[in-house]
Amino acid sequence: MDKLLTPKEAAELLRLSPVTIKKWLWQGKLKGVKIGSLWRIRERDLVVFLKSDDREDREKEAMSPEDWAAIKRGLEDVKAGRYVTLEEYEQGKRP
Repeated sequence: MDKLLTPKEAAELLRLSPVTIKKWLWQGKLKGVKIGSLWRIRERDLVVFLKSDDREDREKEAMSPEDWAAIKRGLEDVKAGRYVTLEEYEQGKRP
């Protein structure tokens, strides 16, 4: 049977925050097992993750200026009480 690590143990091994490990688990970037409401990471899955070529790309994912602008517009709409459906938004229809 594989050794199961907690997110905290995996984070300590990688010298990262447990929040980062949990984020990767939620996003499906790091394979894990959920036992009830608790995450566990198989040691072999952590090794596979570390050996994967695109790990650095996942860590460098950043929001583009267009993403930030869309978030800002959305916040402005919410503050002003304007709401649009996803379909309207994708068609560029904003009140």
